[in-house]
Amino acid sequence: MAELGLVGDGPNSYQIWLVGTPAQTSLARTFMNKVNIQDLEKVFKPLFYNWRLKRKSKESFGDFTNRVGFEKLEEIVVKWEGVSKTSLRYYLKLFTDKETYEAIDALARVENKNAHQLAIEVILNYAASQQNVKHR
Repeated sequence: MAELGLVGDGPNSYQIWLVGTPAQTSLARTFMNKVNIQDLEKVFKPLFYNWRLKRKSKESFGDFTNRVGFEKLEEIVVKWEGVSKTSLRYYLKLFTDKETYEAIDALARVENKNAHQLAIEVILNYAASQQNVKHR
């Protein structure tokens, strides 16, 4: 099942279909009509960026768009001003054994997060607690 579809609806113009889910619990529907080929990136970039940042653990693009809904997705596209300078990130790769990763992943899923999100949260909380200890 397509999570994302493009259907030509004129010269250099496409319909964008969203909310189809991999398990076929939701069929794709028309999200936007008559999107000029030069404007496709202006639609997809904010959608994919938000999916990457706000999806639940192992949530597919189709499941994400279905959960968020067309109204919010349209708002995301319309209000998109690009990646803000404050949201630039440094990437921290963590290596661990399989058992530890699976334990973190299981805890993260309980909170609708992925293992990376939970690990970063734990690190930030630890760093904050150390700052409080040093300032006493």
